[in-house]
Amino acid sequence: MTKDEFDNLLATPSLFDAGGKLLIENRKVYRVVKDSARINLYNTLINSPNYNDLLKLGLVSTKIIEKYSSDTCLILNHEYIPYILNPSEYTNMMFWEASYKFVTLCKELYINHGALLFDAHPWNITYNGSDFKFFDFTSIYKGDSISDSWMNEFETYFILPLVLASSKKVNSDMSGLYRREHVKGLGISLKREGVFRKIINYKRPSFFKFSNQPEIFFSKLLDYIKNLKSIKAKQEYWNNYEQAHLAEISEPKTVKQQFVYTIIKEKQPFKVLDLACNKGFYSLMASHLGAQVAAFDYEESTIDICRQIINQEKGNVTVCQMDFNHPTPASGVGLINRSSFDRFKSNIVLSLGLIHHICLRQSIPVSIFCNICLSYAKEGVILEFVDPNDIHVQKWNINPPEDYTIESVKKYFSCKFPKIKIEKIINDNGVNRSLLFFSKDI
Repeated sequence: MTKDEFDNLLATPSLFDAGGKLLIENRKVYRVVKDSARINLYNTLINSPNYNDLLKLGLVSTKIIEKYSSDTCLILNHEYIPYILNPSEYTNMMFWEASYKFVTLCKELYINHGALLFDAHPWNITYNGSDFKFFDFTSIYKGDSISDSWMNEFETYFILPLVLASSKKVNSDMSGLYRREHVKGLGISLKREGVFRKIINYKRPSFFKFSNQPEIFFSKLLDYIKNLKSIKAKQEYWNNYEQAHLAEISEPKTVKQQFVYTIIKEKQPFKVLDLACNKGFYSLMASHLGAQVAAFDYEESTIDICRQIINQEKGNVTVCQMDFNHPTPASGVGLINRSSFDRFKSNIVLSLGLIHHICLRQSIPVSIFCNICLSYAKEGVILEFVDPNDIHVQKWNINPPEDYTIESVKKYFSCKFPKIKIEKIINDNGVNRSLLFFSKDI
């Protein structure tokens, strides 16, 4: 940590975190803590022989900057997490897994460190690649009784979405819609009025009475979550789509694979976003080439399959469920929870095999499609344009709009990325596509 970074940290105004001021700059995360009780606890916690167990359970890795710390001021250096997920961007299975891991971490904090958490909401958790993370370090405090506010918050933002995902009385999609709300919203309002409980026949678990015995409470809560495992996502349209074509991520075979591989290898982007990632072949390719990758698709079962593949391959890819046409908006007081455009902004964006589905099948204007891609991209977009004469498009029998042309796409992207690299794919099987790389400089 430099002296300038230290001075900036002290000058940073505190927002929504009484525990300490926060500075995120140049992929570094620093926090200053001046509360004496927290200083003593965090010193003890970080220097504890059991600290690595907490890291394995998902606590954000944190170090003390000894050079600038004192008895009255503690400077913490947290690991940088490139992509933070919104609770609505988990599949039901992801959310169930994250909930279980969050409570497991809470139990470990209490048993070995006598510590609890002030907050019990899912805006303090995420995934970094395949790894669960809890990143609100200064939510940790010394305590021996779980507060009513913690239990109410956990019930609202964890238990009820889990009940919705596991219930046969409502569509499991309701869980994701409920998780999209924050403080304000129909689902939250119905919960407060008691209507939700009647719809899904929900009763608060009886073990909430053990709030004065946290070890028993967390053990029973873990058993409760086990029994709330979400209904497996149904098979969907894109589950069997073939991306790899028998190629390995390190040995591209097709023209499309080679085009993407060459650009990412040459540009070495820090972050890559894969739009409509399917089962993640190109996400894994970018990860293999050193990038931090975020990938999303709208089908729940496809994302669950993608996560399994990413975990098996140990790829550095953060996967989530989101509809390209409906990016997650900012939310919360003062819109403090950032939109997906902000959280997933990446050096290079991959938009492969997508434009014809969005602009032809779903009738979304080409200009809007391009603007969505541009909103995520810092340095460039790799786009696969599928010509109206492509054999797969012709089967749809759809008249393309006037601006569904490669020239129109060039015009829309050139406002931000004026340089273009193009490669055509035309073969005897009726495939007619163009690969384009839009950037500030080739």
